[in-house]
Amino acid sequence: MTPEAFAAAVRELLASVAAMTLATCAGDRPWATDVYFAPRGYDLIFFSSPASRHGRNLAAHPACAATVHPEAATWRDIRGLQLEGEARPVAGLAAKAAATAAYLAKFPFAAAMLAGTGETAAKTASVAPHCFRPSRIRYLDNRLGFGARYCLRLADGRPLGPPEADDGT
Repeated sequence: MTPEAFAAAVRELLASVAAMTLATCAGDRPWATDVYFAPRGYDLIFFSSPASRHGRNLAAHPACAATVHPEAATWRDIRGLQLEGEARPVAGLAAKAAATAAYLAKFPFAAAMLAGTGETAAKTASVAPHCFRPSRIRYLDNRLGFGARYCLRLADGRPLGPPEADDGT
């Protein structure tokens, strides 16, 4: 798979799928939760409360994993992303503003929720933008053949080389 085809496939999934499943761990207790996300390059921006279970897990251990995939009616339609990396709260006023802008570009309805008005004010008062930065992205697409996978390694949000065929290990 060419770097351009890989990037286009990843961009399409990140733009069209609303929620990712975020997997965190604290000690020997794994946890997975779905969160809405917005892409900013290969980084994924999500809002969460530091008091949530996954927020506490990330504060203790920022290494995590995520999946992004649309619904599939058959195994032949399965495609998606498996990501490894770290997630942390976004720090700094300018970085928070940029993260919020990326999130609101994908989810305009969230502006009212994040403004902290009405009945959601108490629940959204503590949420903050977080950034999941992948160190590895696996793209799986059974439409290209059963188990067709490609892997891209990243550092600081940038590819370290072209995507490679991946055996899933």
